[in-house]
Amino acid sequence: MPLTGTLAGPVAGLRYETPTHRGLTGGDGSFRYEEGERIAFLLGGTSIGHAPAAPGLHLAQIVARVDGDLAKLKDPGLTNIARLVLSLGRDTVLDHGTVIAPEVHDIIGDRPLDFRHDADYAGTEAGDKVRAFAEDPVITGLLAALDRAGVFRGTAPRTLCSPALARNELRRNALGIRRFRDVRIPLANGSHVYADVFRPAREGTYPVIVSCGPYGKAFHHHSVCDDADLEAHERMEEEYFFGNADGQQFENHETVNTTAWVPDGYAVVRVDMPGAGSSPGRLAPWGIAGAEAFRDAIEWAGEQPWSNGSVGLWGMSYLAVSQHAAASLRPRHLKAMIAIGTDVDLYEEVAYNGGILNEQFFPVWKRSGFEPAVCGEPDIVDFPRLLAEHPFRDSDPDLVFGPRAEMFMSPDLAGVDVPLWSVAATTHLAHFHQLGSSEAYLRTPTRHKKLDFWEDWFQKSYAADTVARHKAFFDHWLKGVDNGIMDTPPVRLEIRTGNGASYVQEEHEWPVARTTYPRWYFDGSRLTTSEPDGPEHIARYSADVRDADPRTTGLTFLGEPLAEDSVIAGYGKAVLWVSSTSADMDLYVSVRVLDERDREVDFTGITTMNYPGRVAPLTKGWLKVSHRVLDPVRSTPYTPKHTHRAADHAPLRDGEVVRVEVELIPNTGLIRAGHRLRVDVQPYDGVAHGLHHGYDESYHRGAVNAVHTGAGRVGYVQLPVVPQR
Repeated sequence: MPLTGTLAGPVAGLRYETPTHRGLTGGDGSFRYEEGERIAFLLGGTSIGHAPAAPGLHLAQIVARVDGDLAKLKDPGLTNIARLVLSLGRDTVLDHGTVIAPEVHDIIGDRPLDFRHDADYAGTEAGDKVRAFAEDPVITGLLAALDRAGVFRGTAPRTLCSPALARNELRRNALGIRRFRDVRIPLANGSHVYADVFRPAREGTYPVIVSCGPYGKAFHHHSVCDDADLEAHERMEEEYFFGNADGQQFENHETVNTTAWVPDGYAVVRVDMPGAGSSPGRLAPWGIAGAEAFRDAIEWAGEQPWSNGSVGLWGMSYLAVSQHAAASLRPRHLKAMIAIGTDVDLYEEVAYNGGILNEQFFPVWKRSGFEPAVCGEPDIVDFPRLLAEHPFRDSDPDLVFGPRAEMFMSPDLAGVDVPLWSVAATTHLAHFHQLGSSEAYLRTPTRHKKLDFWEDWFQKSYAADTVARHKAFFDHWLKGVDNGIMDTPPVRLEIRTGNGASYVQEEHEWPVARTTYPRWYFDGSRLTTSEPDGPEHIARYSADVRDADPRTTGLTFLGEPLAEDSVIAGYGKAVLWVSSTSADMDLYVSVRVLDERDREVDFTGITTMNYPGRVAPLTKGWLKVSHRVLDPVRSTPYTPKHTHRAADHAPLRDGEVVRVEVELIPNTGLIRAGHRLRVDVQPYDGVAHGLHHGYDESYHRGAVNAVHTGAGRVGYVQLPVVPQR
């Protein structure tokens, strides 16, 4: 009884022969064969390759010296075969496969197709052979004849597709991935957005992983707006898979890699939010329009005939933050979320850290992240200006920071019961995605959640062991697989030991129930483990440091060597008594560790390790003193939360001494016995944790700040110490 196989792509209309069957591959690439037969594929009268007949074949298997090995896709003969076959279809877009008209074979006839091209290439590199094939008179004459015969759609003369495009298509075919570019997704408001969809080639229904953001859905980053863009991104894709000389970490900016997920039975949908790529609309970062578009894309994905109705979200940074906004709108097809380096309170965790405007980040982000990802003239809300005009959480909640704000919405998570895996970054981007990831875990009221603290989330998110764990999570919630992933401890803490070294400690709750909170008290220039009982000491420092090295500004307090190892994991705080000759002051508190030789222990991760000036502290905190009023509902004994409301704004009077509490962002690390703490209190930052915050000349210029210590002004640093497992 005849068996049926398919040629991936699918490639339809290609001639095939076996000892007992012959014909043209069907619309789905199908062919017939008998068990044990070898099948040959032909263009006109020329055999282009052969392989043992099987239920599924792809072009990389029909050249014997390649034999399906994806590392050998640059073989010149295979490349030339693929370029010609893929260029003979009625359409140049390969999303729906390659359909070769029957008359193409008659026109090809017995033309001498030379895929080796040994005779007329000038150089010795494989690339020279590839270029020479496109210039072969037999090939150019064939394409011209096919143009004259009208077998192609479109009016432009047909040329061969590029080597990069052909090899990328070969790779997808071999991995069982179908790509559909610029799929139009309708929105509830009557508009639409565009997405790239990657689906398993085999028939069936699959869970879908969706992302939606401003960075562009093309390979690696940005958008495909014309043919030149397409070829540039095809070359990026090929480079990524053949050596990755540019060091790309992902196929597309901070989304899942399709080659890791689609072959395992997941569809992937990458959406350009309104105003990004070719999607119509105005680009309003982290706003309600993007959240609603994301929600609509989730619902669309859950209703497609190739979907099993279950949608998961996976993304990093912006593409993590946007998940919570979409989830707050309660899409019914959303079943699980993995948010890596995320934030939920966009006032505190993104725009105004401790009430201090994150001034430099947003223009840089806008320039490098948005504008190249827009096709045509960008229409982007001037969010740096609007943020600067709204310095309080309640300035204009409909415009910024409200639960449905036009920009920078801080979503209401009260009803979000979607299973969540939150991943906190512990290194250079901590002022965005560390506090927020912890808060997302605590504030999402689902019983099914996990939290990781990782030293370097960029690298580890794409590591094989991480992908395996995340697949297990999605397999459980999107496929219904009982694999035990939710039986493992929900909290995994990477305890940093310095210079990139670490170990993992698993816990069952966050903050860890066994945590103690010892205090190190400020006393003059010292840190002591007992409250000071001496007279008040005033340490003054200049706030006018715009052009100074931040590492040399402010005050330093040093402790004694620790008697035993201490594992730090959780939230900390600093309590200070401060004054200024100005109406306000910025406090940057860094907790650092010195070894036995008084060298600073570097708690940075591999992403920023060895960068000049990038020695990272153990933990850090920020506060604008006029924002010192505490929120009694959200504050806890282990971490202070501030209201940041306009009505609570409290400028300083000249000489007024006030008590402030500074939240130290949750972090992990080991302080070894014999090492000692160093706490820096500074008026300005920009070292160790990345970009500069705002520097308001009005209360820095000519100002002198002071920290008061002593029996009447008890200040301290409180750190979370957990037993070492």
